[in-house]
Amino acid sequence: ENPIRSRLEKAPFMSFDIHKFRRVHLIGCAGVGTLPLAYILLKNGFQVSGSDLLETDALEDLRSAGAVIRSGPHRAENIPSDGDRSDLLVIHSSAIAPENPEFLAAKNAGAAVIRRGEALAAMTGLYKRVVSVSGSHGKTSVSAMLAWLFREAGLTPGYLVGGFIPAYGKKNGSAGQGGDLFITEVDESDGTHTAMFSHLGIVTNVEDDHAWSVGGADQLFANFKKYAFQAQHLIYVGSAKTDELFAEHPSAVRLDPDVTASPDLALFDPAALKNWGSFQKLNALTALAAAVQLGLNKKLAAQILSRFPGVDRRMTKHFENKSFVLMEDYAHHPTELRASLRAFREIFPQRRLVIFFQPHRYARLERYFDEFAAELRAADRIYITPVFAAWVASGRYDSADLASAVGSDKAVAVSGDWQEIAAMVKNDFHAGDLVAVIGAGDLKDLIAPLTGVLKEITD
Repeated sequence: ENPIRSRLEKAPFMSFDIHKFRRVHLIGCAGVGTLPLAYILLKNGFQVSGSDLLETDALEDLRSAGAVIRSGPHRAENIPSDGDRSDLLVIHSSAIAPENPEFLAAKNAGAAVIRRGEALAAMTGLYKRVVSVSGSHGKTSVSAMLAWLFREAGLTPGYLVGGFIPAYGKKNGSAGQGGDLFITEVDESDGTHTAMFSHLGIVTNVEDDHAWSVGGADQLFANFKKYAFQAQHLIYVGSAKTDELFAEHPSAVRLDPDVTASPDLALFDPAALKNWGSFQKLNALTALAAAVQLGLNKKLAAQILSRFPGVDRRMTKHFENKSFVLMEDYAHHPTELRASLRAFREIFPQRRLVIFFQPHRYARLERYFDEFAAELRAADRIYITPVFAAWVASGRYDSADLASAVGSDKAVAVSGDWQEIAAMVKNDFHAGDLVAVIGAGDLKDLIAPLTGVLKEITD
């Protein structure tokens, strides 16, 4: 008997009944979306097992929490084999290939097998109110703001976000207490946000990014509409596309994308506003609107949001001394890149802007090649690293093509390991530079060698 069954009333909206399972196995359990899900399931009384390719501290932490975890190549024998499999749920990310041995073993054994986003939607049925955040950009920041806000307000929501809040360490999810409120971002890239039924749904924006992975732009937009209309209440940022999709929602609040038009900015600490770009202010206003919808005092909510420490890899300051500032941002779409570069200019108007940009996925680079080139020209000096491949090893365009399109007067393609790249560009830095590392792949590993180089220059 599942220990949660007797104390929680089944949620009115559920696409999948998670109550009937006692055991859960996660293929790739250390991922940014699967790791917090494992902790939340453990806390809610499930027997959790999992596997991951590499042995990490995260795996050892999961073991300490009570999970049975194996590292190394995925193997059929990692799937729990004892007894009847009718109480076994196997969760996998959309990146797991159909020929994965654990995936095949689970299917052949008759276990229930679902994607991570579908499992997340099912798991939220353990809570009375679900607040979910979707959108082409900004969903991690807004969901993290809401998790921070409600925790700092003295409440104990469950939450799952796709990035780490520094104040909470290396845990980006929690089961919370009381089974009332759960805050999460949901994924449009594989269409699993359509499995979510929310008390409050939030859409930050809608573009055609990831259209290639869900069957085209029309299907992507249809998915967003389905997600939104499965929410009892909706908050969305206005645009031509979001107005087209959501204007007929029976309980929708439309936010003006022009932050300068919002009187609510006056409620925030001016010191915080000084360090936020326009898109960060819009994220904060979106979180504020959600907080008010959920019953928090607006002034108090703005005061708490003013103290928000940020999310890992989102406009994160890594180093600053008298000569240099080193920042990082997760931007990997032309719209995000434009917002990121504008924010850097707004916050550091007097500095030369030097960026390291890593294209993320060949499909995205091909789809938005001209847009990327146009946006990158807004920086003063651009170093373009090799494409972060993610599922395919090559494409129509590469980093050298993008550098050429930007212009040799500003951009150059660089390659090598991260230490070599940092050493290669050392003599190109000028005192006063703002150095920004931008991308969603493994470019984060350039931060440490760049920090060392900038320290050497000023020592």
